Amino acid sequence: MTEYTWPTGVGDPTPEDIRRAWPATKAALPIGIAVTGKVIGRQPFGVFVQIEGVPDGLGLAEIGGSPPGTVPPPLGFVVSGSVVDHAERNCQVKLKLDDWGGERTPLPLEPDEGLSDRVALSGFLRRLRQDYEASGDQWENRTLDSFLEALEAWVADAPEWYANHGRELPPEGDWAFMARALSAARFYE
Repeated sequence: MTEYTWPTGVGDPTPEDIRRAWPATKAALPIGIAVTGKVIGRQPFGVFVQIEGVPDGLGLAEIGGSPPGTVPPPLGFVVSGSVVDHAERNCQVKLKLDDWGGERTPLPLEPDEGLSDRVALSGFLRRLRQDYEASGDQWENRTLDSFLEALEAWVADAPEWYANHGRELPPEGDWAFMARALSAARFYE
């Protein structure tokens, strides 16, 4: 599973729902109106938002209109912003977000990213927990049992992961090693 997904979950509006509701969606969401909604799809170019109060309306906030270095917020993250356009061709409400979740750092840890101490590891664990709270339903290993089983397997196979990333497994481990192991356990089989 990747970190990106289209809005196809249970309760998400279908393309037919969106097209059928398009005239009512435009009437309910004129350009300039403030909106709040939940992220129901993520792509490298932005996020799809189910707009509060307009269940069959689909918003799209493109990352190009965000501050430099922005990462799309996780599934389930509640965002706010305003309507900037109506895309007739695909029946999407274009949004400009006030909050891209700037406090959130993407997971997993990048191969060259390191953690220098206990405080950094603690911060990583907080990000991991926030990721679970926001999009744990997307994790492959959602129960403690399956998470720990995957953690055990990833730690056993760690030398291969490091070799695949052109690095050598630190002989005495490091703080980043533990963070990588915990992050990998979300999907590792």
